[in-house]
Amino acid sequence: MRILIDTILALSGLLGGAAIAFIAHFFQRRIGKKKNLFDERYKKINNQAKARSWDVTLVVLIIGWGLVIIFEGISYSFFIMTGIYVLHCLSYAIGSAIFSSRE
Repeated sequence: MRILIDTILALSGLLGGAAIAFIAHFFQRRIGKKKNLFDERYKKINNQAKARSWDVTLVVLIIGWGLVIIFEGISYSFFIMTGIYVLHCLSYAIGSAIFSSRE
């Protein structure tokens, strides 16, 4: 019973944090639009930052994948990490195809 309560509390913290982040993002975008903060320079910097973040995420996923194999073996965590890695690569491929077709 205690594990169920801990799980519910942890998930409520996750959902609460996501809700706070969504609300903060909403207000930040609204204020930024009024001040005209989202010009071409902002978009270029933001796209470059996302590209670097994507590269770092790929490396972190591969390291995490290796750590899961070392410490837990081929288990449920391994398949979750594999799914995340595959989705990461598929979304990159789909995004590349979409943006390549626009150019």
